[in-house]
Amino acid sequence: MSDKSSETIFVISEQDAIEIFKKCKQINKDVVFKSYSLRRASEKMLGFLSDYWKLEILIINSNNQIQSMNFFIKSMCKSNASKAKMVKDMKLFDKEITFYVFIKDKINLLDVAPWSANLVMALNDAMVFEDLNFLQYRTRNKHETFDEQHILLALQALARFHAGSLVYEEKRRKQLKKNYIINDEHEEDLNRGGYVKSDPWFMQCMNGALEAIKCYSKYNKDVKTLKEIENRWTEVWDEALDLSHFSFEYRNVICHRDLWNNNILFSYKEVSEKFVPENCVLVDFQAVTSQPPAGDVMFLLYCNLDPKFRKSNMTKFLNYYYQELQDILCRNFVKIGDIMSFEQFLHSCEKYELWGLVATACLVPQFWVNDELMIKLFSDTVSFGEILTKDKGSFIKKMMETNDDYKYKVMQVFEEIVDIYCLDKIDE
Repeated sequence: MSDKSSETIFVISEQDAIEIFKKCKQINKDVVFKSYSLRRASEKMLGFLSDYWKLEILIINSNNQIQSMNFFIKSMCKSNASKAKMVKDMKLFDKEITFYVFIKDKINLLDVAPWSANLVMALNDAMVFEDLNFLQYRTRNKHETFDEQHILLALQALARFHAGSLVYEEKRRKQLKKNYIINDEHEEDLNRGGYVKSDPWFMQCMNGALEAIKCYSKYNKDVKTLKEIENRWTEVWDEALDLSHFSFEYRNVICHRDLWNNNILFSYKEVSEKFVPENCVLVDFQAVTSQPPAGDVMFLLYCNLDPKFRKSNMTKFLNYYYQELQDILCRNFVKIGDIMSFEQFLHSCEKYELWGLVATACLVPQFWVNDELMIKLFSDTVSFGEILTKDKGSFIKKMMETNDDYKYKVMQVFEEIVDIYCLDKIDE
């Protein structure tokens, strides 16, 4: 039975647990369901918009031994009305279920390592996944940027994910003997989400960043420059929005579009008495859309790397991703040259740097906060709604006023947008 402490917030019935048990392919007819228990997945906030749980099911095997099966559950938030409203208004939960139920199998290649967790079952307002922690995957400290080993593995995972869209499209084109684009089949499911001009969340990201720049950037006392920044600011963010979805210039794939630290998990192996990353998977597909591969690549690199490290290694990382994608496509009898040349890929990456920066500017001010404060601010219904949809600027400014590390990290992102896209200081 479920823990008493969780019953007032999220309940899973014994019948649900039995159905989950039956769904697991490795179960044979001699195994018997015994009991189940439910607990919170973590004392920390794993994500902003959902609740997260660990389900353990005890079974009795053919030798009369008790074994456990472990699952991870993502559920609609029952304790925070503002979170639930945002998820429902943006149809994020429906979008992710649709991705797992109707799209993932189409683009999942059998000759590559997994790039995401497997969905076991969809419940009312909840999704049940295999437990990646039980499979030895874990997230990194969100306040530490990725080193080379981790970013290369993340790029590998992206290449595996992206390749699936391209292989599926090429197969369908041969079958149908006409052009086929997966976005045409799932256009409603692969919508823009929160990245639209009318969305309060996006508007608060844009306006809040500008408010912080006026108060705390290196230009805060330069009235003329601040005016120049303000005159360009909305136009720059609008240009980023134009890059957030389907492109008519480049070949598109299904993109993740939410590649911050907590949505990227790594497994490790021991080498010479040290643990080194071995594989990477992605989670949380509620922001998926059709976009050129460069959209995800730039998002990943800008959101998870130190700027100096990113700039000095950009060519290496882009080469690595392209080669990984080429190798996977080749094994599936698709020539990457028929999809996009390396020159086209580099050109798209240059163009989508703006998207990577603006998407990072939307997210970093929310997650570069210590866990205790994050729980306090984003678990409360009123505070969550105020910060994310009404007055994000006050939150960012208050954080910068009281936390120098936060100010340095977040302003780095804001000032890179300013210098390159508002003031054209490309070489600085």
